[in-house]
Amino acid sequence: MAKAYSYLRFSTPEQMKGDSHRRQSTLAQKYAVDHHLDLDDRLTFKDLGVSAFRGKNAGEDGQLGAFLAAVEAGKVEPGSYLLVESLDRISREAAWIALGTLTNILARGISLVTLYDGKVYSQASMTMNPMDLMLETTL
Repeated sequence: MAKAYSYLRFSTPEQMKGDSHRRQSTLAQKYAVDHHLDLDDRLTFKDLGVSAFRGKNAGEDGQLGAFLAAVEAGKVEPGSYLLVESLDRISREAAWIALGTLTNILARGISLVTLYDGKVYSQASMTMNPMDLMLETTL
């Protein structure tokens, strides 16, 4: 059974009072169950109250950066899945910069799933359908 890891992010501490954390967690759990993935509940990545506007979440102090470091260290194996609510959880930077973050994940053999629409981005899917990202409006 393939491993899945969730990445939760919202921009402001005030959003913790709302539904964002529960909604993102529930979507990840449901997707993992529905697609027979082993959702790792020990190695989780949460940028709570961290904006992705300038890419801080993907840096060495951010949890998306920690995910990438875990991939590099072999703690997250190729063939695993990263579950995110939408692409804008990964980055709010300019599209050409955000694309670098996405391709960095895919190049390491990790598939990224956007939970709001169930879309899977992988090396294979991007090779077969490179225009998929052009159609994505939230990147």
